[in-house]
Amino acid sequence: MAEKLFVHVDLGDGMKVLAGQLLVDETRGRFKYAKAYLNNPQSFPLDPINLPLDAQVHENPRTRETPGVFGVLIDAGPDEWGRRQLTKTRQPPPVTNIEFLLAASGEGVGALHFSAEIDETPKPTPARPFENLVHLQQIAEDIEAGREVDRSLEPFFFQGSGLGGARPKTLIEHEGRNWIAKFGRDSDLINMCKVEWVAMRMAREAGIEVPDVDLTETPRGPVVLVERFDCSDDGQHHLVSVASLINKFDITQYDEAAMSYPGIFQLGNRIGSQTLDLAECIFRRMLFNIAIGNTDDHLRNHAFYKKCGEDQYRLTPGYDIVPNTGLQGSHAIALGAFGSTPSRDNIEAAAHRMGISRASGTKIASEVVSVTEKWHDFMQEAKLSSSDVAILERCLAYQSVLRDYLTTESKRAG
Repeated sequence: MAEKLFVHVDLGDGMKVLAGQLLVDETRGRFKYAKAYLNNPQSFPLDPINLPLDAQVHENPRTRETPGVFGVLIDAGPDEWGRRQLTKTRQPPPVTNIEFLLAASGEGVGALHFSAEIDETPKPTPARPFENLVHLQQIAEDIEAGREVDRSLEPFFFQGSGLGGARPKTLIEHEGRNWIAKFGRDSDLINMCKVEWVAMRMAREAGIEVPDVDLTETPRGPVVLVERFDCSDDGQHHLVSVASLINKFDITQYDEAAMSYPGIFQLGNRIGSQTLDLAECIFRRMLFNIAIGNTDDHLRNHAFYKKCGEDQYRLTPGYDIVPNTGLQGSHAIALGAFGSTPSRDNIEAAAHRMGISRASGTKIASEVVSVTEKWHDFMQEAKLSSSDVAILERCLAYQSVLRDYLTTESKRAG
């Protein structure tokens, strides 16, 4: 039996308009834009590559590798943590991709909302006062531990259920701004809240555009707050991940030609208008991820977004930038022509493919090294334990690769 889903878009004026309908059966998904949306002067393609703005029926096969649901819709829905939360708190629990999107509508990132009926208005986003933070931590702990969730806390169940990623998190309002609040887990090897706070601050100091971050303590432990970049006073900004743009649904499927930092650059040149310094931005992020051991840099952790009132896409601020204690060295995507392992040759190959000059490459690498080599000071400010610091030392060991690159380029220049 086919499932259906109506897609609505926040165009920035506070009104959500019907963009189109998705039908998914056993063999394929089919999306068609609404006529009124096609005629709306403010309309834009939901996916500039896979869903161009036209009157055609756009099809996506339903196989073991592809779900029949277009990736840009999945980007606006729940990922691992959101699905766990919805499964634990909704009765009956959602099962299919369509059911998860409907259950989490309005709780994910970006400008998309979903409804089961064409005349059904997407629900308004509930208030998320900062004072509820400890209650939300309790819910996260119960879900993580597999315990029965206290039904008296039902008003908090639906907050943040649509956010992507595996870590426990929710949406929160704090000091008149919208934040993603991320919680720790008992199974964490290190204090991930403090480590993410440190990593994001280091990234900004190294010249990477990142959202504001804050670290707050509660009776249940630290919480890192990351300001949402997908919404502003003008409205919600539309977002699509690199994985969705290249139709990659399984992040474990490795395709070096498509899944690489130079590949992200080529994609940005294809769909974006803010391309003047795009190569340098992506190269800087790559070097920083190498330097701190952020090997979980898969293509859902890279995205482009279209701000309200703008016509073209631009690279989003960096997010989910954190050392990966589980796997050092091998990155989730290719760095350059020599695969996913950090090396001087790989850095040189990436710079060459993105058209980055020797002077620009060494300048960026020097700036990244000058910040990341002070990582002990940042960790000390966060009051991380000595055992956490010892574990993180392995993650940050690949700064030596950047120094090797700088030494070689200096000799060549001399």
